[in-house]
Amino acid sequence: MTESIISWARRLASPNRPAIPGTGGRTAVELILRLAGVAALAWIGYLHLHLWLEGYRQIPADGPLFLLDAVAGFVLAAVLLAWPRPLAGLLAAGFTVATLGALVISLSVGLLGFHESVSASFVRPALAVESVTVLVLLSWTASVAARLQPRAGRRQPVPPDRVSQPVR
Repeated sequence: MTESIISWARRLASPNRPAIPGTGGRTAVELILRLAGVAALAWIGYLHLHLWLEGYRQIPADGPLFLLDAVAGFVLAAVLLAWPRPLAGLLAAGFTVATLGALVISLSVGLLGFHESVSASFVRPALAVESVTVLVLLSWTASVAARLQPRAGRRQPVPPDRVSQPVR
C-alpha cells in the first residue's frame, strides 16, 4: 500500500515521459489546457492586484490577503508554465478553489469582518474566471496524470536489485 502511494507521488512530480505514439492530439489538448490554466491564473493575479491597488488595501484584514492572492496567482502561473507536472496543477487548482471559496464566504456571511457585494466591481468576472480555472486545471492535471499511469497489462521493468535469485 505504501509503495503504491509513493510511486503515485513520484509520478505526479516526475518529468513527463516521451509521448506515446498516436497520442499527438492528446498532448496538444494538454498543452492548450495548460496554457489556458496559466493565463487564467495570471488573470486571477491581475484581478486581485487591481482590486488591491484600487482600495482593497485599505481593508484591515482582507487587504493584505488580496496582495497575497495576486502574488500567488502570478507565481503559480509561472510555476505551471515552467514546471508542467501534475503536482503543479494540483497546487494551482487548490489555490484557485481556496480563492473561490473565500469569495463565496465573503459574499454570503462575510470574511474577517468584510462582507462583499455581488454588485461590486470584478465580483462576477472573478466568480466566472475562478470557476473555469478550477475546471481547466483539474482537467489538465487528470489528463497528464492518466498519461503517466502505467498501462494495464504492461509489465514494469523490475530493478536489478529486486530480481529474486533462484534458490539452489
